[in-house]
Amino acid sequence: MGRGRSLAVAVACAALMGSISIEPARAEGPAPAHVERAAIALVSQAIARDLAASPARALIVASPLVSDSAAPRGALLTATIATQIAGRRGSGSHARPEPMTLAAARAAAAGDSVLVQLAVEIVAGKLRVTADVYPVPRSVWSKIRDPEPGPIAHAFAEAPIDAEVRSFLAPIPLVTLHVDRARNFESDVVALACGDLDHDGSLEIVAMSRRRISTVRLHEGHVLPLLSRNWPDLAQVSPAPQREPIGFATMVERAGAASAFLDVGLTDRGKSVRLDAALQLAASFPGLAVPDGDVSVCTRLPGLLVTGAVGPCAAGDPQPFSSSIGGQYDAVASSRLVTQKGAPYVVWAGRERGVLELRDDAGRKLGVDAVGAQLAVGDLDQDGDPEIISTLDTLNPLDDAVVVRTWARTSTAAPATRVHEILRIPAAAGVRAVATCPPDGPGRAPFVVATADEIWVVR
Repeated sequence: MGRGRSLAVAVACAALMGSISIEPARAEGPAPAHVERAAIALVSQAIARDLAASPARALIVASPLVSDSAAPRGALLTATIATQIAGRRGSGSHARPEPMTLAAARAAAAGDSVLVQLAVEIVAGKLRVTADVYPVPRSVWSKIRDPEPGPIAHAFAEAPIDAEVRSFLAPIPLVTLHVDRARNFESDVVALACGDLDHDGSLEIVAMSRRRISTVRLHEGHVLPLLSRNWPDLAQVSPAPQREPIGFATMVERAGAASAFLDVGLTDRGKSVRLDAALQLAASFPGLAVPDGDVSVCTRLPGLLVTGAVGPCAAGDPQPFSSSIGGQYDAVASSRLVTQKGAPYVVWAGRERGVLELRDDAGRKLGVDAVGAQLAVGDLDQDGDPEIISTLDTLNPLDDAVVVRTWARTSTAAPATRVHEILRIPAAAGVRAVATCPPDGPGRAPFVVATADEIWVVR
């Protein structure tokens, strides 16, 4: 098996050897920041901000939920969003706890200056909220002239669903799966990433090999390249490349930006690079760019193990979530996720001498025997507990497989039972890279796998 490392959107890792310091490079364009991860908070914040110019004295009402997933607690979800928006608008705004039609909401808003009517949808793995502001007629004559005035302001926000949103919906089983396989046009993929890089509403897969970086999609059994950049056009060859390269590809969201950007690092190259959605060079870094939470950090890797302290890649980049990688690993992964109560947390995974070590930002630690050198972390079923995707610890590709485990990190059960295997997919060609994706439908979040000759999307 190759030693390429892979991670996805919101999947992160960090590395630095010893106490080597790194001088942050200056990056062009907006620097990354820790964006709000909880979907309800994110959309509520955006709606309240966009309607800030509307009169403060407002009734916030949500229409009944529209969802492509079963939603046994849908009314409570819409009420939660309405309450969040009212609270963020400040005193003068209040919310009704029950969903209402527009006609009923107009009647309920008789004593307010405006009515803010929310349309809440769960569709294609996203929480979408549309807000329209309607004036409330104040006098008898205004009611006669225009009893149902049209909207005077409008706002829209969306975010991928997460564990908090999923707590209002029907749970997702993880015991079944569907695998879409496509023949790849290159065999030396080192790292994968997955997400909506250009914010066009569709997920892209980033496949990084020793020769190029490409955005791709699967179509009728083939991997189709969308955009591609050759490494020689981005960075010089490393003076001491490894025989089996280590690579990272991470999509990083920018608050309020029209697209995400891509940080990639490869031990074959002397610098790591930051690319925009068109794969144009935005910045380069003297260290190896590896993900940390929802952003990237940089390190130097003079040896064969990932270890030591970490630092920002560019001036203005946020500080790392953890000051060091936490061990001496030949594979690392991490993600910033959300609990069912909407609280963000960070979890790290690393492989040291074949043993998987897990830890989170609350200080919990756990070990699992014998995993392979490909790791990714995400919340596939959006239940608030992370899934760890790994390969088998084998030198024979014919024996390889993709293994998905769940870590019940807040459980009080014995440590041996807090991590359990839920899926295993044989991969006789050998696995080169794995990565998780954000949700894109009513089921679990997909993840992607690169083998020696294919790319899979597993749902």
